[in-house]
Amino acid sequence: MGEGVWLPLKGKPFLAALVVLFALFGFISPAEAKPVQPLDLCSAQAAGVRQLAADIQAHNARPHVFRMPQQSAASAAYNAEKALLESRRTAVFAQLRACMQAMQALQAAGTSPLGLKSPVRRTLDKIERAREQVPSNWTAPPPPKRGSNWEIPKNSVIRPVYDALRKGNPGRVGNIPLRGIARPRVTDRDPAYPAASGRKIGAWDSGRSKVSPDHIIPLAELVQMRGFMKLTPTNMYVLSRAPLNFQWMSRSANESKQSRSAAYVSGADPKWINDQVALENETRKKLQEIIDQLLKSQYRR
Repeated sequence: MGEGVWLPLKGKPFLAALVVLFALFGFISPAEAKPVQPLDLCSAQAAGVRQLAADIQAHNARPHVFRMPQQSAASAAYNAEKALLESRRTAVFAQLRACMQAMQALQAAGTSPLGLKSPVRRTLDKIERAREQVPSNWTAPPPPKRGSNWEIPKNSVIRPVYDALRKGNPGRVGNIPLRGIARPRVTDRDPAYPAASGRKIGAWDSGRSKVSPDHIIPLAELVQMRGFMKLTPTNMYVLSRAPLNFQWMSRSANESKQSRSAAYVSGADPKWINDQVALENETRKKLQEIIDQLLKSQYRR
């Protein structure tokens, strides 16, 4: 007799359980866009699980009682298929779990209503075309010298990827907390500078406080981190806009920082610099861990 393949649930109950699994990760919707569904962010992995369920059901539905020893070859073939499906089962569930955990980490670490965002088809296609031009053996150049900006030269093979991710990033954020800290108000003390300097938060012509959503780790550094160029276009997009990598910073401090460490903001408060460097190190480590997790999650049948 041949052996069927065990699956936690089959058919509609299985898909319902998948939806519950997604809900358990507690995704938060973006403030100003159509809510992102987990299936949008881990759709390839979810599709892999659904296809596996269908293949297992087809396997189990086939005749699996064999007359021995006359049908020993058919029995062996059936059981060999079972072994392959069980191997796939382990892989696809691991990939889905890794993707969901990575997306949950991206959201939760940011403690912000900014939310995770899924790219529109046109943007996704643009990132995909740019990514296809990057050789599989591409390696990042050495980091810039201390105090220098992270840059992507215009003739760099990864420049089109950077440009596609940079456009509109992060866009209009509005009056929301970033990393759990409320947007500074007009006339608040600017924490980037010593209290004795009397520097305060100014106002834009609109009346809103003159602050910017700052990339803690510059985008030019992020795209050159280990493994980033091997991510899928969707993962690249989501990671480049991850709430955990944004903080509020006064316009003047942000312009002085440019695409480098906040350690080089001119005239900044020493304690603020120390706190910023610690935040950069923590965020860089977290982003690299999530890149590694996403690479494990990327669907391969």
